[in-house]
Amino acid sequence: MEKLFYKSQKRKRLLRVSSSSVREGEGVGKDLISLLPEPLLCHILSFLTTEQAVWTSVLSSRWRHLWKLVPRLELDSADFTNDQVCVDFIHKFLALQGKSYLREFKLTIDHDVFDGEARLYEPCLGRVLLDMRKFERFQVENRFKLDRVCYIAIPLTLSVCEALVCLKLHFVKLNVEFVSLSLPCLKIMFLEDVFLPSDAAAEALISSSPVLEVLKICLSKDDVVVALRVCSPSLKSFTLKRVQRRFYVRGHSVVIDAPKLEYLSLMDYYHFRSFKIISMADFVKVDIDVVFVLMTDSLSEKTIIDNLLSNFSGVKDMTMSWRTLQFINSSHQTNPLPKFHGLTCFRATMCLKASPELLPVVLESCPNLKHLTLELVIYPFAVMTSLSTVRLPPCLVSSLESVEMESPVTEVATELRLARYFMKNSTKLKKLVLRLNQSSSTGVKHKPSVLEQLMDSPRCSSLCHFEVIPVVPTPNQSMGPDQW
Repeated sequence: MEKLFYKSQKRKRLLRVSSSSVREGEGVGKDLISLLPEPLLCHILSFLTTEQAVWTSVLSSRWRHLWKLVPRLELDSADFTNDQVCVDFIHKFLALQGKSYLREFKLTIDHDVFDGEARLYEPCLGRVLLDMRKFERFQVENRFKLDRVCYIAIPLTLSVCEALVCLKLHFVKLNVEFVSLSLPCLKIMFLEDVFLPSDAAAEALISSSPVLEVLKICLSKDDVVVALRVCSPSLKSFTLKRVQRRFYVRGHSVVIDAPKLEYLSLMDYYHFRSFKIISMADFVKVDIDVVFVLMTDSLSEKTIIDNLLSNFSGVKDMTMSWRTLQFINSSHQTNPLPKFHGLTCFRATMCLKASPELLPVVLESCPNLKHLTLELVIYPFAVMTSLSTVRLPPCLVSSLESVEMESPVTEVATELRLARYFMKNSTKLKKLVLRLNQSSSTGVKHKPSVLEQLMDSPRCSSLCHFEVIPVVPTPNQSMGPDQW
């Protein structure tokens, strides 16, 4: 609190200078904002962080105590001199507010600023959680150094949360079973690196809301969940992320029963022995960006992958990363990839050097594909392959209508060979767009005559519209090997 008020006093001196300058001018209008009703002023302050709301106490006597009545508490421990000062401020704020005002609570505990005592927060968080009947949003986030993992054991007993709409927890420990949990209004739930005590507790928490729409789970490396069941009649978006562990045991499984599910994202380390989707919406978008991790039994790579992909044979829209695509292809060297008969829209990231060999293989598994989007990237350890045209994938002959590619410019012009491949073999193609990244770091550019020859290349489809667009990449578009 002392740091917050120090900042507010500093701003008070600045405001005095500013107000005196205004009085020396032509005139000053009335302070109409301060004449607004107190509830409306508190509503305006609720759009600010608690620190910013405290700053307004120096405006005038009318504003001095308004911040104490704001129904929202948002704090970052980094704004205090130490954890104890932050905890004391929370206790004082709750004492000033009482239970009838607070609707939103957000606490960020930053362990990078100073080595604090995480357990200091347990009593005040327990006090906050004593009465959550009218809470609409509750969020606790832990930030810490990469070499340090610090859990906060929160006695989260949410037996009655009548108004809670959004629940976001990051690096906390839930040590209750949620036997009588009821969250009738909860629509958004983020459980990132949250320790869940059992399979039953995880299922009860997910199923506690009849109106849940967005669910994001990052399974903690130390949790004990073996069988994750996601059963929700209202769920529309589900993201599942798994952090890396040193050892994986047999038996981990995922079951999804969500008849309204429209978006599914799988991220990072995939280690599940079984993955089964009982129900989802007729049109669902699937985004897969995982590294497959073998377990400690003899289950083969191909079996693990086929178990996952068999759930998506009828999916119409899919996005897949290069690391996932590469692993799937390597595990099916002697066998064809699974067929995605329902897939009409496919987005993928591919290594530019490996794309000539891999692209026909991928297209072969998508016989009814209509729209293809490729992001071609340079990976320094990839081996250059040749473009195979021995057997044309069925979709090139019968269904493919549009192709969009984004690629860096290379000396060997692999990206141009891929464009010619589609122009020469796609009988139904209506649109082909090639976005060329003109990177100043490589200094590679195509000769104008090369692009002109490409534009004049023969086209199998008379309706094909071909377009080349230069793109200047931004710094955050660059991707290094550690991101694969």
